Amino acid sequence: MDDLKTPNLRRIEHAVEERLRKLRDGGELSDLPGEGAPLPRDPDADAGDAWAARHIVRTAQVRPVWADLRQEIADRRTRILRRQRSHLAWVERRQELLGRLPAERIAGESAATKQADKRVRAEIAQEIDELNALVRRHNLIVKAASLELPLFSVERLLEVARADRR
Repeated sequence: MDDLKTPNLRRIEHAVEERLRKLRDGGELSDLPGEGAPLPRDPDADAGDAWAARHIVRTAQVRPVWADLRQEIADRRTRILRRQRSHLAWVERRQELLGRLPAERIAGESAATKQADKRVRAEIAQEIDELNALVRRHNLIVKAASLELPLFSVERLLEVARADRR
């Protein structure tokens, strides 16, 4: 590798080494913070030939657009599931309440519960449609088919929400 260096580069390298040697011999490099401590682990050490690219992307805090979309999709999915679980719990509590109400109030409360349930289900369906729009956009941008995400359905997310509550 030394034979690939230009004379100018070798001269600079020699000057730097000489300066470091003088500083070390003069004691100016001793008692510095962190002296004797191990160097921090390089998070990109396992990248192999892609080390430089991965290091630059990480330190510049640059991510591909699809990675940000993927994060947004995961966050929205989590919010939808949380809302579905909360709504399922509310419906169960309302059903228990309806069982304890006097007969004259059951019809009105049952209708109010059904109306609220219908409204929330429509809102959740709208949120899932918006989520699927993000998934479609993600799948158009991502380069590898293996990174594509499946579309979500109301039924599938409801199934997941019910399973999480057990």
